[in-house]
Amino acid sequence: MDCKLRIPKKVHNKYHYFLTKFKELEWSGPAWYEIKTDDDGFPTQWTILHFHPLNLGSHAATEWEAKDLAKILGDTYRKFPKLKKAYTGLIHSHNTMGAFLSGTDTDTLEDMAPDKNFYGSLVVASSGKALHAFGFSWKDQYKCVHTQEIEEENIEIVNTFNVDSEWIAIADKIEKEKPKSSKTQMNVFNNTVPNSTALFNKMRKDRIIAKKTKKEQTKINALIDKNTEGKLSDIDLELELEKMGLDITEIMYLVDDSSMNTEYGYGGYNGYRY
Repeated sequence: MDCKLRIPKKVHNKYHYFLTKFKELEWSGPAWYEIKTDDDGFPTQWTILHFHPLNLGSHAATEWEAKDLAKILGDTYRKFPKLKKAYTGLIHSHNTMGAFLSGTDTDTLEDMAPDKNFYGSLVVASSGKALHAFGFSWKDQYKCVHTQEIEEENIEIVNTFNVDSEWIAIADKIEKEKPKSSKTQMNVFNNTVPNSTALFNKMRKDRIIAKKTKKEQTKINALIDKNTEGKLSDIDLELELEKMGLDITEIMYLVDDSSMNTEYGYGGYNGYRY
């Protein structure tokens, strides 16, 4: 059975922003994943839930350490305690050279392979032959390390884009903390989402909901509220809306709209270097 990776729209939008912000430099950070397994306990589907860039590197390298993780880890579990049960891994950018698992990436997967369960690594790029590459590692009962790469055709995303003010704040922070020896040109974005965009999204959502019965409207609003409060994941929200008979376009707009006020959690793991 083919293994798949699902990238929720909010996560895709978030790393797309960082790829756009830092077009020539690599960035990296921890990421958290949810896994579905078969009867033998082997992954059939991965879903990236959250990630947090910790370092802005050079054109070909990026690294972060445990002390960087420690600064965000406590706040993560306070905001999203359910993430304690998620699998922790990596995310980093290749930007314009395209996404692929390099020899260094494979070495990292092998080094980080856990004694139990699995370790995933996502590579993203803004252009090139491939825009995503994902692999994971594990140890068998004899402690031998194995790695597997998911085919790009099995990576599922919805290509939309909304800028979140939190992403801007994080990007500005790692840009500010970049070593002084770097000659990178600073480029600071405005840290607010235009009011006109928020108003348009609200009107669009209201039009979709208004077409439903009163009972359906109440249920849809309750589901969106749970999603906004972090009590219902994007994936589960999509599934519930599908059960109600909404089409993919309506679901896309409703999930995107509900995501505008949702805070992002931050994942964490031990330091690593590419």
